[in-house]
Amino acid sequence: MKKTLIGLALTLSLVGSSTTIAEAITPGATATTAAATAGSSTGAAANLSAKAKWVRLKVGSTKATWIKTRAVTVADLLLDRQVSLGTEDYAKPALSTVLKKKTKVTVYRVATTTQTLTETIPFAVTKIANNRLRRGTVNVITAGQVGSAERTYTITTTNGKTTAKVLVSENVLVAPVTAVHEVGTKGKSLNTARAKMWSKIAKCESGGRWHISTGNGYYGGLQFNLATWRSQGGRDFAAKPHKASKAEQITVANRLYTKRGVKPWGGCGQKATR
Repeated sequence: MKKTLIGLALTLSLVGSSTTIAEAITPGATATTAAATAGSSTGAAANLSAKAKWVRLKVGSTKATWIKTRAVTVADLLLDRQVSLGTEDYAKPALSTVLKKKTKVTVYRVATTTQTLTETIPFAVTKIANNRLRRGTVNVITAGQVGSAERTYTITTTNGKTTAKVLVSENVLVAPVTAVHEVGTKGKSLNTARAKMWSKIAKCESGGRWHISTGNGYYGGLQFNLATWRSQGGRDFAAKPHKASKAEQITVANRLYTKRGVKPWGGCGQKATR
């Protein structure tokens, strides 16, 4: 406490304020506010007795500028440049800091406002496992619907940028509807990675017909032959590729991809990855 009072007294004396220490430390007041406002209210002059030096000053969101000054402290600099601080504003380094060559002084303009917004409330999703449905299958039992709420926030900005957003109150206008999904758990898990790439390859290989069987020894959207299909565990899903779903064919394709990339699909594979 003693150090605080000494520092406050030093700061007030530097700006030539008639404000007393007792007045400066009343609830709601700070050394920064007292020092910055005292000069403009009393007409006190800044202490400009130091050796001239270049310092950088940035006030709020304005561009920083280099200033040659004889000010002794940060408080002196602000008084000399007629920069006052609001009740929530502050400066870094502190007002009592003695200026040195190339000291960087920043004044932070702080504002607090209240704002009321109408915002959406996302819906939750409840998943129900069904071991009679093939894994990867999803049936929507109840479609989810977003809700809306009127929310009031206290918003604090520092130098024009939002630094805090606190929810004060909320009034739900429309309650969200929870979605209910039935999810299949039967069979092997699926890997549908690179789905867009596989769709491009299938369009090139089979015209995008995932259940095609022309009798030429190649089957399905990605035109697997039976030997390759079986070597990659295709029978986890179906005896022949065209009997498997699109997701299942992609899953088997991804197994092969980890070993050989798109080489088994020749030109169609190269074209899809360009």
